[in-house]
Formats: sequence, structure tokens, C-alpha cells
Amino acid sequence: MKKGDDIMVLGLGNEVLGDEGLGLKIVEDLKYSFSFPNLNYVKATRGGLEIIDYIKDYNEVVIVDTIATSKGQPGDIYYFTPENYRETLHLSSSHDVNFQTAIKTGEALGFNMPGKIDIIAIEIIHDLELGQQFSNNILEKYDEIMLEVMNFIRKKDVICKIQ
Repeated sequence: MKKGDDIMVLGLGNEVLGDEGLGLKIVEDLKYSFSFPNLNYVKATRGGLEIIDYIKDYNEVVIVDTIATSKGQPGDIYYFTPENYRETLHLSSSHDVNFQTAIKTGEALGFNMPGKIDIIAIEIIHDLELGQQFSNNILEKYDEIMLEVMNFIRKKDVICKIQ
């Protein structure tokens, strides 16, 4: 896997917990539906300290994850950076360090951490129901969510070709 000048798009989620697998599905669909030169696609099931190994040596990273707030509607999209970050469902773990601590740890250990990190968090209802199907709320908005994520990536001055 090439790193350096490339941008990583990291999808986080859990494929067996319905809507929680949304970040993984979006990254998979981006990889197989659109051709973005200089983009590397990676899927992962958790963050914490493991995030360091995924993102080190990239100049730029876009993370796609899910979030469950008390005010949002399923399919709402939020944009964060490490400076204004709110906890998403997989980027931090109750069994590991949070995202900001992982970034600081990577820097303290001398790893080449990304200069730019964007986090795209998609609102879901966090119900922990087993299954690989998305809820009707997410299914109805999936194309709109995909388009918004693709347009966000396009703004990074990468060319998109439909495959």
C-alpha cells in the first residue's frame, strides 16, 4: 500500500450491527464505484491505539464513521477535525484510549502522523440490533449520503471517474 502523498479514506464500523456498518459500506462502495487517483481505502472495526497503525505516514486522512446523538436524525452528516471532534461510535473505544489521545500518542512516539484529518460522522439510531441490513431510515438516504461523502472527497482536488 502506497502512502506518502496519498490520501487515506478510512471506514469504521461493525458489519453485524446494522447501521453501525455504514462507514464500512460507504468506503467499499467508493472503492468499487468511483476511481479516485491517490486515494487508498481501508476498512476497520475499531479505533483507539490501533488507529495509529492505519493512519501513520499519510499526509491526509478522511475517516467515515457513525454517530448517535440525542438531537440528530438518521442520515444527518457532521464534519469534524481533531480540534472540534465529538466521539463517534468506533473511532474511540471504551476499552482503549480516545481518538485525540491516540493521535497525541502517535506524535509522541515519533510516528509521521497526518497533517490533515477530516472526520465524517453519519447519524444513526444506536440500537445494537444484530443484522447486516441497514434501517429503512438509512436505506432511504443512502444515495444522498454517498453523494455528499463523494463530493467532500472531490473537494480535496482529486479527480473522480465513475467505473
